[in-house]
Amino acid sequence: MSKFGRITLVACFAALGAEASSTAALAQNYSVARPTPNRVTPTRRMPPAIIKIPVPPVKIVRPTKPPKDVKEVPPQPAAQPQPTPPPRRTAEPPPPRRVPVALVPPSRSPEARPDFFPEEQGDHPLALFLAGAYQPNIVLVAVPAGAPVDGVANDNDLTVEDQLSAGLLPFDLYRLRLGNGQQVHEVVDALGANQGVITATPNFIYTAQGQVKAASSMQFAPQRMHVTEAHKIATGNAVKVAIIDTGIDDHSELAGSVIQRYDAVDAAADASYRHGTAMAGVIASKNQLLGIAPNVSILSAQAFAPPKSGSSASGTTFAIIKSMDWAYKAGARVYNLSFAGPKDPVLIRALDALADYNTIMIGAAGNAGPGKPPAYPAAHKGVIAVTATDQNDGLYTMANRGAYVAVAAPGVDILTTTPGEGYEFMSGTSIATAHITGVVALVLERHPDLKADAMAQLLANASIDLGERGFDTEFGAGLVDAMKALESGNALADISTGGLTARK
Repeated sequence: MSKFGRITLVACFAALGAEASSTAALAQNYSVARPTPNRVTPTRRMPPAIIKIPVPPVKIVRPTKPPKDVKEVPPQPAAQPQPTPPPRRTAEPPPPRRVPVALVPPSRSPEARPDFFPEEQGDHPLALFLAGAYQPNIVLVAVPAGAPVDGVANDNDLTVEDQLSAGLLPFDLYRLRLGNGQQVHEVVDALGANQGVITATPNFIYTAQGQVKAASSMQFAPQRMHVTEAHKIATGNAVKVAIIDTGIDDHSELAGSVIQRYDAVDAAADASYRHGTAMAGVIASKNQLLGIAPNVSILSAQAFAPPKSGSSASGTTFAIIKSMDWAYKAGARVYNLSFAGPKDPVLIRALDALADYNTIMIGAAGNAGPGKPPAYPAAHKGVIAVTATDQNDGLYTMANRGAYVAVAAPGVDILTTTPGEGYEFMSGTSIATAHITGVVALVLERHPDLKADAMAQLLANASIDLGERGFDTEFGAGLVDAMKALESGNALADISTGGLTARK
């Protein structure tokens, strides 16, 4: 190449470089000068608006070939996170990916609400009111222990109906009735700005998780769980079990089992005790039926009563927490929670407190069916969530699924007690929960100082694997065997700390 040709080629590259530099500077100047859109603060009643600002394209001219001393590095794919096994009731499962959803303000009708907490809506200002059904004219207000609430009530046109003094919870909890024309979500929003109020929430509604079924089998659960063999070692003698439910009937199967009663709902004299009597029959029957732990001492806390329409028993946040508080003061060691509902922040505080006091809580996984969000209180990290199986170890078709499910127990066509010296078959995760409550009472008779986390691990160790190999979201660790649970209890290394040794 001639000297003139080399000079021409160098000049071309220099021109190209200069053009690229000026274009890059133009792009940089544009990015600096581009106006920043004003942020629009959404109201609590509508999702945030999205403002789109058109951006003119910037054309950057580059040399056709990169310099020889520069190596182009291809983009590297993002590292994929390694899957982790589901937790064994030591922590709540990670929340699902949040997606934008269209929400509407809530109506006053509880029937218009979803049954369970929609996790994907948790960041929305109205998420609390979409959690589940609640009483349309009641709010719950927590204030510091001993602080007056009259001023708060008068300023907001509210009437004090009931009070729960600090005990299980570290604050006073009031049930207040709204004035004419007031909306629950508006009152809760206004009370949230009051410095004298710790928290204000709706009074959520929870439902008992049991359904009456036609007779199709006799008592298969005790045989499947090896209860007869376990009774040679323990019968749950003197273990205090709180049944937070409807009341319990004076059935001959339960003679001497109920040692104390409490009514948190001021139920009518002829109120139905159907669901609570059925749970007690599974746990403590001792006549024609074989209960899992026939010698337990039952604390009957009536937090549920039949609604004005329909046959399902229901209870509110306030009644449930009052019952828990009473059972805690009465010395309950085990809590049977055969009900399900939304993720209520006040109920979560009560469950946290019970967990701190070393109680063992057993909860129904829920009867909402597959694909539904976790049901509470079972999905709380301190509660052992129980699903239901049939006599062939198949999963109850209406059972919730999820990583919070810990273990399984018989819960389809279970023969149990009913008011008026009757018997009936019932299905649901409520019945399965009562079976596990009985097994827990058997173990506690032998090891009364066992802690909740160790009990959860012990039950998992004593389970017969069902479904997919190992832990799964349908059966948890599997079907609990009462005899194996007692054998696992005998393998404890340190009862005082709740430690467990590996099973031999």
